[in-house]
Amino acid sequence: MSAPQPPSPFFVGLDADGAGAHPAAAVVARLAGADLVSGARLARTVRQAEHAGLTFVSFTDALLPAVPGSPSSARLESVTRAAFVSRTTTAIGLVPQVPTTYPEPFHVAAQLASLDIAAAGRAGWLTAVTRDAATADAYGRPVVGDVTREARDVVRVVRDLWDSWEDDAVIRDVATGRYVDRDRIHHVDFVGETFSVKGPLITPRPPQGQLVVLAADGDVPAALGRSGTDSGSGTGTGSGTGRGDSAERLVDVALVGGSGVGTARGNATAAREHSPLAGVDLEVVLDAGGRTGADRLAVLDASTPAGVRSPWDTRALRYAGDAAGLVALLTELATPGPDGRRPVDGVRLLPAVLDVDLPVLARDVLPALRAARLTAPPRAGATLRESLGLPRPANRYDTRVPADAASA
Repeated sequence: MSAPQPPSPFFVGLDADGAGAHPAAAVVARLAGADLVSGARLARTVRQAEHAGLTFVSFTDALLPAVPGSPSSARLESVTRAAFVSRTTTAIGLVPQVPTTYPEPFHVAAQLASLDIAAAGRAGWLTAVTRDAATADAYGRPVVGDVTREARDVVRVVRDLWDSWEDDAVIRDVATGRYVDRDRIHHVDFVGETFSVKGPLITPRPPQGQLVVLAADGDVPAALGRSGTDSGSGTGTGSGTGRGDSAERLVDVALVGGSGVGTARGNATAAREHSPLAGVDLEVVLDAGGRTGADRLAVLDASTPAGVRSPWDTRALRYAGDAAGLVALLTELATPGPDGRRPVDGVRLLPAVLDVDLPVLARDVLPALRAARLTAPPRAGATLRESLGLPRPANRYDTRVPADAASA
């Protein structure tokens, strides 16, 4: 009997949006709008995260400002930010948040495939659903009633579009004057409840085949039928492989929260039923600058602008305290159980104020986790899938691979 394989390194991601995850971060840090959209500041922050050994950075996004008319809400579009730092980094994963509710799925697929090419296979996609009518008005579209069905359809067709070019579709045959082999480029012929996509994509298949898809658990239904019977509601009739697949996992990393560590662990265990990996979203306010995390949080809460669209009362797990306590919490989450499996595969840290919390994470938290051999920095040149221990999926349209490999 073979010995059980050691688990992949515990992943530690970081949200690198704006001044920090707390809605008052820019106010407390005294950052002007120009600072929040500064390319130099963005590149410096992501390089610091890469040097600290973080697995990936995410870039939160929203069409509407958190505080209408306030310079503290300034931000650039997430894929643009990720693309900008793709050439200033070599190892860290880059995961922009792109909503599934109102953007055009074809453009989402092309943008993210292009990002993965620019980042040499280090891109991911943090999906998000949009429930407010104001965003629908800003897009000039009617309100989508069933946002989870829409998310399922969008993620499904984006994945189909990434596969619409087989890996060797670009042949560059000088002798015959052919750039592509048209027999290896496919229509996806997707018809959903609110949109349809013919395909193929205008961009070759991404280096990873499929970008890593992250989502809050429950935002994207876990599986769907390819033969016309979906596990959720909706009437999508995309042809897929034509092999009658009964189900397909749409999310690679499900992100959960919880009111406490035990709840978060239980939520992660449940999320693994329909996603290969499960991570915990963790808000952190660390002791720094002679103040405790609790004191810093009280100041931030008192400084929150009136009318903010994104108050800091999310479902994420929260920690306020010193670095040693955070190390203990992460160790509890990362330590494998008797079966050799961790209760949680990793975390995405949401620092209250980036310029304050990230230096503490880099100096006191990440080195302690590496010393305990719980986490490891991503390797330069590795894809995000490799850093997370996820296999590169076969192309669903490639008839030269076994049917079961295409849905792996």
